[in-house]
Amino acid sequence: MAESLNARDGEDAAVREVLAQYAPRVRPLRVESLGNRGGFSGAGIWRVVTEAGDFALRRWPGPGLPRERILGLHRLLEHLRLSGLKFVAVPLRTSGGTSLAHNLAHDGLADDWQLEPWLPGLADFHAGPTSERLRAAMAALAQWHLAAERFVPTADSAKWFASRAASPSPAVGERLALLAAADTGQRDHMERRITPSKDSAVRELSRRVLDVFRRGHVRVVAELQLVREMAVRLQPCLRDVWHDHVLFSGNEVTGLIDPSACRTESVASDLSRLIGSLVQDDRAAWDFALTEYQRHRTLTANELALVAVLDRSGVLLSGWTWLEWLYFERRPFADVEAVEKRLKEIVERMQKLVDTESLDTTNLILP
Repeated sequence: MAESLNARDGEDAAVREVLAQYAPRVRPLRVESLGNRGGFSGAGIWRVVTEAGDFALRRWPGPGLPRERILGLHRLLEHLRLSGLKFVAVPLRTSGGTSLAHNLAHDGLADDWQLEPWLPGLADFHAGPTSERLRAAMAALAQWHLAAERFVPTADSAKWFASRAASPSPAVGERLALLAAADTGQRDHMERRITPSKDSAVRELSRRVLDVFRRGHVRVVAELQLVREMAVRLQPCLRDVWHDHVLFSGNEVTGLIDPSACRTESVASDLSRLIGSLVQDDRAAWDFALTEYQRHRTLTANELALVAVLDRSGVLLSGWTWLEWLYFERRPFADVEAVEKRLKEIVERMQKLVDTESLDTTNLILP
Protein backbone atom coordinates (compact mmCIF):
# COMPACT_ATOMS: atom_id res chain seq x y z
CA MET A 1 0.00 0.00 0.00
CA ALA A 2 2.86 2.38 0.83
CA GLU A 3 4.28 1.91 -2.65
CA SER A 4 0.88 2.68 -4.20
CA LEU A 5 0.52 5.82 -2.09
CA ASN A 6 4.03 6.94 -2.97
CA ALA A 7 3.28 6.50 -6.67
CA ARG A 8 0.08 8.53 -6.29
CA ASP A 9 1.92 11.25 -4.37
CA GLY A 10 4.55 11.39 -7.09
CA GLU A 11 1.87 11.62 -9.76
CA ASP A 12 0.12 14.47 -7.95
CA ALA A 13 3.42 16.29 -7.59
CA ALA A 14 4.13 15.88 -11.30
CA VAL A 15 0.71 17.32 -12.17
CA ARG A 16 1.33 20.33 -9.95
CA GLU A 17 4.77 20.90 -11.48
CA VAL A 18 3.40 20.70 -15.01
CA LEU A 19 0.49 23.06 -14.36
CA ALA A 20 2.88 25.57 -12.81
CA GLN A 21 4.44 25.97 -16.27
CA TYR A 22 1.27 27.68 -17.56
CA ALA A 23 -0.06 31.21 -17.16
CA PRO A 24 -1.70 32.11 -13.81
CA ARG A 25 -5.15 32.31 -15.42
CA VAL A 26 -5.19 28.51 -15.80
CA ARG A 27 -3.82 27.69 -12.36
CA PRO A 28 -6.06 24.96 -10.94
CA LEU A 29 -8.87 25.34 -8.45
CA ARG A 30 -9.45 21.60 -8.57
CA VAL A 31 -7.83 18.65 -10.40
CA GLU A 32 -9.61 15.34 -11.02
CA SER A 33 -7.70 12.28 -12.21
CA LEU A 34 -9.60 10.35 -14.88
CA GLY A 35 -7.01 7.60 -15.29
CA ASN A 36 -7.13 6.53 -18.93
CA ARG A 37 -10.87 7.16 -19.22
CA GLY A 38 -10.28 8.85 -22.54
CA GLY A 39 -9.63 5.48 -24.17
CA PHE A 40 -7.37 2.44 -24.12
CA SER A 41 -4.16 4.13 -25.30
CA GLY A 42 -2.55 4.26 -21.86
CA ALA A 43 -2.43 8.06 -21.71
CA GLY A 44 -3.18 9.70 -18.37
CA ILE A 45 -5.99 12.29 -18.33
CA TRP A 46 -6.87 14.90 -15.69
CA ARG A 47 -9.73 17.39 -15.63
CA VAL A 48 -8.44 20.76 -14.46
CA VAL A 49 -10.98 23.28 -13.14
CA THR A 50 -9.80 26.91 -13.30
CA GLU A 51 -11.31 30.37 -13.17
CA ALA A 52 -10.86 30.52 -16.96
CA GLY A 53 -12.85 27.31 -17.49
CA ASP A 54 -12.18 23.58 -17.55
CA PHE A 55 -9.16 22.03 -19.24
CA ALA A 56 -7.90 18.54 -20.02
CA LEU A 57 -4.35 17.71 -18.98
CA ARG A 58 -2.87 14.79 -20.88
CA ARG A 59 0.32 12.89 -20.15
CA TRP A 60 1.72 11.17 -23.21
CA PRO A 61 2.62 7.56 -22.36
CA GLY A 62 6.34 6.88 -22.62
CA PRO A 63 8.31 5.87 -24.44
CA GLY A 64 6.01 7.58 -26.88
CA LEU A 65 5.90 9.49 -30.11
CA PRO A 66 8.80 11.73 -31.18
CA ARG A 67 8.42 15.28 -29.87
CA GLU A 68 8.65 16.57 -33.45
CA ARG A 69 5.56 14.54 -34.36
CA ILE A 70 3.57 15.74 -31.34
CA LEU A 71 4.50 19.37 -32.01
CA GLY A 72 3.60 18.89 -35.67
CA LEU A 73 0.21 17.57 -34.57
CA HIS A 74 -0.27 20.63 -32.39
CA ARG A 75 0.44 22.90 -35.37
CA LEU A 76 -2.12 20.94 -37.39
CA LEU A 77 -4.70 21.40 -34.63
CA GLU A 78 -4.00 25.15 -34.59
CA HIS A 79 -4.55 25.20 -38.36
CA LEU A 80 -7.85 23.34 -38.00
CA ARG A 81 -9.09 25.73 -35.34
CA LEU A 82 -8.11 28.75 -37.44
CA SER A 83 -10.05 27.12 -40.30
CA GLY A 84 -13.20 27.41 -38.19
CA LEU A 85 -13.46 23.96 -36.62
CA LYS A 86 -14.83 24.64 -33.15
CA PHE A 87 -14.92 20.94 -32.21
CA VAL A 88 -11.10 20.72 -32.15
CA ALA A 89 -9.12 21.36 -28.95
CA VAL A 90 -5.80 23.18 -29.41
CA PRO A 91 -3.16 22.69 -26.69
CA LEU A 92 -2.26 25.84 -24.76
CA ARG A 93 1.27 27.17 -24.74
CA THR A 94 3.28 27.24 -21.55
CA SER A 95 4.81 30.42 -20.16
CA GLY A 96 7.91 29.37 -22.09
CA GLY A 97 6.00 29.42 -25.39
CA THR A 98 5.78 25.69 -26.16
CA SER A 99 2.61 23.60 -26.56
CA LEU A 100 4.30 20.55 -25.03
CA ALA A 101 5.25 20.73 -21.38
CA HIS A 102 8.12 18.62 -20.10
CA ASN A 103 8.55 17.08 -16.68
CA LEU A 104 10.72 14.49 -14.94
CA ALA A 105 8.21 11.85 -13.87
CA HIS A 106 8.04 10.34 -10.39
CA ASP A 107 9.49 7.10 -11.77
CA GLY A 108 12.53 8.94 -13.11
CA LEU A 109 11.37 8.97 -16.73
CA ALA A 110 10.85 12.17 -18.69
CA ASP A 111 7.20 12.75 -19.61
CA ASP A 112 5.57 15.06 -22.13
CA TRP A 113 2.30 16.76 -21.22
CA GLN A 114 -0.25 19.01 -22.87
CA LEU A 115 -3.10 21.16 -21.57
CA GLU A 116 -6.10 21.87 -23.77
CA PRO A 117 -9.65 23.22 -23.39
CA TRP A 118 -12.16 20.70 -22.12
CA LEU A 119 -14.63 20.18 -24.95
CA PRO A 120 -18.33 19.90 -24.08
CA GLY A 121 -20.53 16.94 -24.88
CA LEU A 122 -20.74 13.19 -24.39
CA ALA A 123 -19.63 10.25 -26.51
CA ASP A 124 -23.16 8.85 -26.46
CA PHE A 125 -24.11 8.12 -30.07
CA HIS A 126 -25.16 4.57 -29.20
CA ALA A 127 -27.55 5.95 -26.58
CA GLY A 128 -29.35 7.91 -29.32
CA PRO A 129 -28.33 6.60 -32.76
CA THR A 130 -30.40 8.95 -34.93
CA SER A 131 -29.91 9.88 -38.55
CA GLU A 132 -29.43 13.52 -37.50
CA ARG A 133 -26.50 12.59 -35.29
CA LEU A 134 -24.95 10.32 -37.91
CA ARG A 135 -25.28 13.15 -40.43
CA ALA A 136 -23.56 15.52 -38.00
CA ALA A 137 -20.71 13.08 -37.40
CA MET A 138 -20.09 12.66 -41.12
CA ALA A 139 -20.21 16.42 -41.70
CA ALA A 140 -17.70 17.01 -38.89
CA LEU A 141 -15.32 14.37 -40.25
CA ALA A 142 -15.56 15.77 -43.79
CA GLN A 143 -14.88 19.30 -42.52
CA TRP A 144 -11.88 18.00 -40.58
CA HIS A 145 -10.53 16.30 -43.71
CA LEU A 146 -11.08 19.31 -45.97
CA ALA A 147 -9.27 21.63 -43.56
CA ALA A 148 -6.45 19.15 -42.86
CA GLU A 149 -5.82 18.72 -46.58
CA ARG A 150 -4.80 22.40 -46.73
CA PHE A 151 -2.28 22.07 -43.90
CA VAL A 152 1.36 22.74 -44.79
CA PRO A 153 3.66 20.99 -42.28
CA THR A 154 7.12 22.14 -41.32
CA ALA A 155 10.08 20.24 -42.71
CA ASP A 156 10.67 18.34 -39.46
CA SER A 157 7.10 16.98 -39.35
CA ALA A 158 6.40 16.54 -43.07
CA LYS A 159 6.99 12.78 -42.97
CA TRP A 160 3.98 12.46 -40.66
CA PHE A 161 1.64 15.15 -41.97
CA ALA A 162 2.36 15.90 -45.65
CA SER A 163 -0.32 15.32 -48.28
CA ARG A 164 0.35 13.34 -51.45
CA ALA A 165 -1.71 13.22 -54.62
CA ALA A 166 -1.64 9.49 -55.41
CA SER A 167 -0.01 6.76 -53.32
CA PRO A 168 -0.92 3.40 -51.79
CA SER A 169 -2.52 3.58 -48.37
CA PRO A 170 0.09 2.99 -45.63
CA ALA A 171 -2.56 1.18 -43.59
CA VAL A 172 -2.79 -1.62 -46.14
CA GLY A 173 0.89 -2.51 -45.94
CA GLU A 174 0.92 -2.15 -42.16
CA ARG A 175 -2.05 -4.48 -41.78
CA LEU A 176 -0.55 -7.07 -44.08
CA ALA A 177 2.58 -7.00 -41.93
CA LEU A 178 0.53 -7.44 -38.76
CA LEU A 179 -1.38 -10.35 -40.23
CA ALA A 180 1.84 -11.97 -41.43
CA ALA A 181 3.25 -11.69 -37.90
CA ALA A 182 0.10 -13.35 -36.52
CA ASP A 183 1.02 -16.64 -38.19
CA THR A 184 -0.04 -20.13 -37.10
CA GLY A 185 2.74 -20.41 -34.54
CA GLN A 186 1.89 -17.06 -32.99
CA ARG A 187 -1.79 -17.96 -32.85
CA ASP A 188 -0.97 -21.26 -31.12
CA HIS A 189 1.21 -19.35 -28.66
CA MET A 190 -1.70 -17.00 -28.00
CA GLU A 191 -4.00 -19.93 -27.27
CA ARG A 192 -1.58 -21.21 -24.63
CA ARG A 193 -1.49 -17.74 -23.04
CA ILE A 194 -5.28 -17.45 -22.89
CA THR A 195 -5.96 -20.85 -21.29
CA PRO A 196 -4.64 -20.17 -17.75
CA SER A 197 -5.99 -16.62 -17.47
CA LYS A 198 -8.11 -15.95 -14.38
CA ASP A 199 -11.04 -13.80 -15.53
CA SER A 200 -13.51 -16.32 -16.95
CA ALA A 201 -15.66 -13.84 -18.90
CA VAL A 202 -12.69 -12.18 -20.58
CA ARG A 203 -11.07 -15.58 -21.15
CA GLU A 204 -14.09 -17.02 -22.95
CA LEU A 205 -14.47 -13.89 -25.08
CA SER A 206 -10.76 -14.07 -25.90
CA ARG A 207 -11.10 -17.67 -27.03
CA ARG A 208 -13.96 -16.68 -29.32
CA VAL A 209 -11.90 -13.80 -30.73
CA LEU A 210 -8.98 -16.13 -31.46
CA ASP A 211 -11.21 -18.73 -33.11
CA VAL A 212 -12.85 -16.20 -35.43
CA PHE A 213 -9.49 -14.57 -36.16
CA ARG A 214 -8.15 -17.91 -37.37
CA ARG A 215 -11.13 -18.40 -39.68
CA GLY A 216 -11.01 -14.92 -41.19
CA HIS A 217 -7.24 -14.55 -41.54
CA VAL A 218 -6.72 -15.92 -45.06
CA ARG A 219 -9.69 -14.07 -46.55
CA VAL A 220 -8.73 -10.68 -45.15
CA VAL A 221 -5.10 -11.08 -46.25
CA ALA A 222 -6.31 -11.80 -49.80
CA GLU A 223 -8.51 -8.69 -49.82
CA LEU A 224 -5.66 -6.47 -48.60
CA GLN A 225 -3.30 -7.91 -51.21
CA LEU A 226 -5.69 -6.78 -53.93
CA VAL A 227 -5.49 -3.12 -52.88
CA ARG A 228 -1.91 -2.82 -51.65
CA GLU A 229 -0.79 -0.89 -54.78
CA MET A 230 -4.05 1.00 -55.36
CA ALA A 231 -3.44 4.76 -55.59
CA VAL A 232 -5.45 7.13 -53.40
CA ARG A 233 -4.89 10.67 -52.16
CA LEU A 234 -3.09 10.83 -48.82
CA GLN A 235 -3.42 13.63 -46.26
CA PRO A 236 -3.45 14.10 -42.48
CA CYS A 237 -6.09 11.78 -41.01
CA LEU A 238 -7.16 10.95 -37.46
CA ARG A 239 -6.70 7.16 -37.89
CA ASP A 240 -8.39 6.38 -34.57
CA VAL A 241 -11.67 8.26 -34.81
CA TRP A 242 -14.39 6.05 -33.34
CA HIS A 243 -17.53 6.19 -31.22
CA ASP A 244 -15.83 7.18 -27.97
CA HIS A 245 -13.88 10.01 -29.61
CA VAL A 246 -16.93 11.86 -30.98
CA LEU A 247 -18.67 14.14 -28.47
CA PHE A 248 -22.28 15.20 -28.97
CA SER A 249 -24.33 17.96 -27.39
CA GLY A 250 -27.79 16.98 -28.52
CA ASN A 251 -27.54 16.43 -32.28
CA GLU A 252 -24.44 18.60 -32.66
CA VAL A 253 -20.86 17.33 -32.72
CA THR A 254 -18.97 19.42 -30.17
CA GLY A 255 -15.75 17.42 -30.02
CA LEU A 256 -13.48 15.17 -32.05
CA ILE A 257 -11.04 14.18 -29.33
CA ASP A 258 -7.77 12.27 -28.87
CA PRO A 259 -6.07 12.84 -32.24
CA SER A 260 -2.85 11.23 -30.98
CA ALA A 261 -2.77 8.64 -33.79
CA CYS A 262 -3.06 11.36 -36.47
CA ARG A 263 -0.77 10.87 -39.46
CA THR A 264 -0.76 10.93 -43.26
CA GLU A 265 -3.24 8.35 -44.54
CA SER A 266 -6.26 7.93 -46.82
CA VAL A 267 -9.58 9.35 -45.62
CA ALA A 268 -10.90 5.82 -46.18
CA SER A 269 -9.14 4.84 -42.97
CA ASP A 270 -11.12 7.35 -40.90
CA LEU A 271 -14.39 6.53 -42.63
CA SER A 272 -14.04 2.79 -42.07
CA ARG A 273 -13.08 3.28 -38.42
CA LEU A 274 -15.79 5.78 -37.53
CA ILE A 275 -18.76 4.41 -39.44
CA GLY A 276 -18.04 0.85 -38.34
CA SER A 277 -17.89 1.91 -34.69
CA LEU A 278 -21.13 3.88 -34.94
CA VAL A 279 -23.40 1.57 -36.94
CA GLN A 280 -21.52 -1.75 -37.00
CA ASP A 281 -22.87 -3.80 -39.94
CA ASP A 282 -26.07 -1.89 -40.73
CA ARG A 283 -25.64 -1.56 -44.51
CA ALA A 284 -28.40 1.02 -44.90
CA ALA A 285 -26.74 3.18 -42.25
CA TRP A 286 -23.37 2.72 -43.98
CA ASP A 287 -24.85 3.95 -47.26
CA PHE A 288 -26.48 6.90 -45.50
CA ALA A 289 -23.23 7.84 -43.75
CA LEU A 290 -21.16 7.74 -46.94
CA THR A 291 -23.78 9.77 -48.78
CA GLU A 292 -23.78 12.41 -46.04
CA TYR A 293 -19.99 12.61 -46.02
CA GLN A 294 -19.99 13.14 -49.78
CA ARG A 295 -22.27 16.15 -49.46
CA HIS A 296 -19.08 17.87 -48.29
CA ARG A 297 -16.22 15.89 -49.84
CA THR A 298 -16.55 13.60 -52.86
CA LEU A 299 -14.98 10.16 -52.63
CA THR A 300 -13.27 8.51 -55.58
CA ALA A 301 -14.11 4.96 -56.62
CA ASN A 302 -10.77 3.83 -55.20
CA GLU A 303 -11.48 5.50 -51.85
CA LEU A 304 -14.90 3.87 -51.62
CA ALA A 305 -13.40 0.47 -52.39
CA LEU A 306 -10.69 1.00 -49.80
CA VAL A 307 -13.26 1.89 -47.12
CA ALA A 308 -14.76 -1.60 -47.39
CA VAL A 309 -11.42 -3.41 -47.28
CA LEU A 310 -10.12 -1.36 -44.34
CA ASP A 311 -13.34 -1.89 -42.40
CA ARG A 312 -13.09 -5.66 -42.70
CA SER A 313 -9.39 -5.85 -41.94
CA GLY A 314 -9.84 -3.40 -39.08
CA VAL A 315 -12.54 -5.58 -37.54
CA LEU A 316 -10.34 -8.67 -37.67
CA LEU A 317 -7.20 -6.95 -36.42
CA SER A 318 -8.96 -5.15 -33.58
CA GLY A 319 -9.62 -8.55 -32.04
CA TRP A 320 -5.99 -9.62 -32.39
CA THR A 321 -4.76 -6.29 -31.00
CA TRP A 322 -6.82 -6.81 -27.87
CA LEU A 323 -5.44 -10.31 -27.43
CA GLU A 324 -1.90 -8.93 -27.68
CA TRP A 325 -2.66 -6.23 -25.13
CA LEU A 326 -4.17 -8.72 -22.67
CA TYR A 327 -1.90 -11.75 -23.01
CA PHE A 328 1.42 -10.67 -24.55
CA GLU A 329 1.83 -7.13 -23.22
CA ARG A 330 -0.18 -7.82 -20.04
CA ARG A 331 -1.61 -4.32 -20.04
CA PRO A 332 -3.53 -3.49 -16.86
CA PHE A 333 -7.11 -2.30 -17.37
CA ALA A 334 -8.87 -0.95 -14.30
CA ASP A 335 -12.34 -1.14 -15.87
CA VAL A 336 -12.84 -4.85 -16.57
CA GLU A 337 -16.48 -4.29 -17.53
CA ALA A 338 -15.39 -1.87 -20.26
CA VAL A 339 -12.95 -4.49 -21.56
CA GLU A 340 -15.68 -7.14 -21.64
CA LYS A 341 -18.05 -4.77 -23.44
CA ARG A 342 -15.42 -3.91 -26.04
CA LEU A 343 -14.53 -7.57 -26.63
CA LYS A 344 -18.20 -8.45 -27.09
CA GLU A 345 -18.63 -5.70 -29.68
CA ILE A 346 -15.50 -6.81 -31.52
CA VAL A 347 -16.27 -10.53 -31.60
CA GLU A 348 -19.82 -9.89 -32.86
CA ARG A 349 -18.48 -7.93 -35.84
CA MET A 350 -15.72 -10.49 -36.42
CA GLN A 351 -18.30 -13.27 -36.48
CA LYS A 352 -20.42 -11.44 -39.05
CA LEU A 353 -17.32 -10.91 -41.18
CA VAL A 354 -16.48 -14.61 -41.41
CA ASP A 355 -20.14 -15.57 -41.87
CA THR A 356 -20.56 -13.36 -44.95
CA GLU A 357 -19.22 -13.90 -48.42
CA SER A 358 -15.92 -12.37 -49.48
CA LEU A 359 -15.98 -8.90 -50.98
CA ASP A 360 -16.77 -8.56 -54.65
CA THR A 361 -13.26 -7.76 -55.79
CA THR A 362 -14.02 -7.13 -59.45
CA ASN A 363 -14.05 -3.36 -58.97
CA LEU A 364 -11.34 -2.97 -56.36
CA ILE A 365 -8.43 -2.38 -58.71
CA LEU A 366 -9.04 0.53 -61.05
CA PRO A 367 -6.74 1.87 -63.77
